[in-house]
Amino acid sequence: MVFVGDEQFWDLVWPDVEGLVIDAVGVVGDAVRIDLHARQPAVACPSCGVTASRVHSTYMRRLADRPLGGRRVLLRLRVRRFFCDNGLCSRRTMAEQVPSLTARYRRRTTALARMVQAIGLAVGGRAGT
Repeated sequence: MVFVGDEQFWDLVWPDVEGLVIDAVGVVGDAVRIDLHARQPAVACPSCGVTASRVHSTYMRRLADRPLGGRRVLLRLRVRRFFCDNGLCSRRTMAEQVPSLTARYRRRTTALARMVQAIGLAVGGRAGT
């Protein structure tokens, strides 16, 4: 049984990720679904660097992560979009990113992307043909 508040377990799953709140964990078919959100109060604008704390909207982002206990892991990350309050910045809104977990426009966690890349390099691309 996995308890949502068990910090030691989640430190083993994501040792280099901080600032996440696990909302729910469940098994759906052959997959483990984890609902989570970031707890950082503000983010820095990627264009100008000004800290933004005014929330524009939220949306759900679905990410694949490394297998856990022989099951696929599906993350449902609630992401906030923030307004950039710098009048000189060309960017009006930006989505928050979780360092060491997400990257822009990716549907895999950074750990899963590294794992797939390592497998591809190890087999020389033959497995994908």
